[in-house]
Amino acid sequence: MKKELQIPRYASHIYFLIPAFSLLFVLLVGFLGVSFLHAQYMREFKGYCNIAGAILTEYPDVESTLLPAMQDTTYSNLNDGLAVLKKYGYHENLLMSDCIYYRSALGTFLSFLTLIFLVHLLLSAFFFIRLSQNRRKEENQIQALFEGYLAENYSVLSHSETFPPVFNDSFTDTLFKLGHKLMLKTYALAEERDHTKTLVTDISHQLKTPISALKSCFAMCMEADTETERTDFLKRCALQMEKLESLTASLIHISRLETSLVTLYSEKTILSDILMDAVNTIYEKALQKNISIEVSAPDDESTSSLSLLLDKKWTAEAIANILDNAVKYSPAGGTITLRLHKLYSYVQIEIEDAGIGIPKTEYNQIFKRFYRGSHPTVKQTEGTGVGLYLSRKIIEEQGGTVTVKPAIKQGSIFVILLPL
Repeated sequence: MKKELQIPRYASHIYFLIPAFSLLFVLLVGFLGVSFLHAQYMREFKGYCNIAGAILTEYPDVESTLLPAMQDTTYSNLNDGLAVLKKYGYHENLLMSDCIYYRSALGTFLSFLTLIFLVHLLLSAFFFIRLSQNRRKEENQIQALFEGYLAENYSVLSHSETFPPVFNDSFTDTLFKLGHKLMLKTYALAEERDHTKTLVTDISHQLKTPISALKSCFAMCMEADTETERTDFLKRCALQMEKLESLTASLIHISRLETSLVTLYSEKTILSDILMDAVNTIYEKALQKNISIEVSAPDDESTSSLSLLLDKKWTAEAIANILDNAVKYSPAGGTITLRLHKLYSYVQIEIEDAGIGIPKTEYNQIFKRFYRGSHPTVKQTEGTGVGLYLSRKIIEEQGGTVTVKPAIKQGSIFVILLPL
């Protein structure tokens, strides 16, 4: 913070200033006291000189008696002197104020002492009032700041440079750091709420179709007239149950990945093992459509035996999801080709099919959650729209990428880059 407090800084140093003024007060009183005593000593000395001069002028022969009497520390003639001076109003209990030598000096000293005390009292009161005002203002600033944080109003953070410091610059910086952390957490919670709301809406929409179909199949099964019809409807129910189970499993995978409940464990694994697991997952579907899957490594025959640091299970599932789409939208008797290329720091896997293809306008859309293409074949084919989304998330979580481009003749080519 560059801007200083609007209230004078010395108001916050009362605990230093009051002792300083107190010490100054004591020194000043001590100086005045010494000056007062010195003045009285000089007056008394001059009085003694005046008395001695008057006596010696009138009676020069008593000098030998007077001077030793003035230097006599035993005060052997004290009582005689008091008896003589009583005639003129002097006595043993004479007050300092009764003495003409001390009366005026004592009045002056007491006046100075009173004035100094009043000034000291006024300065202390001034410092206390200013410090109280300063503390009250700083407390109001802190209260306003916290009330803004509680109301999720963080506008003050955008002009923190003009905000007057509270207590000191370090404490004020801490307040703003707290505000920034609260703001980030608030935005994260808001984003999480929106994400949860969208996810619940999407899940509700996705579950609605298979549940409705399942309900209809059970109703028809209950009303079937013959055993053949009942068996047919039960098969349809089983099919809808499989779809519902597949959708539920996909939703669980999405939820775990997005909430970091699933941790991808990197371990050394052979690329060919990953591809083998992925192909085995969709082999039965490909066999039903008489689709062959070919693997080609033109750059290097040993490319498929590369050792990668990846999560074998999840990476195989990501590739299997892409292969599943390729099988689903390829014509019967077709071919799906996997081409491997070893790059400088990545291994590239191209999955080419001869299916319906993907419009360029949907290249970025197909990797979104629950998105399904606009092609009529896609709409007629059963699916949940989460496979490619899961594939992209799994691959990107491990430092890779997945994109799509059109095939030379027909179909699409999915390009996967996995870090070596």
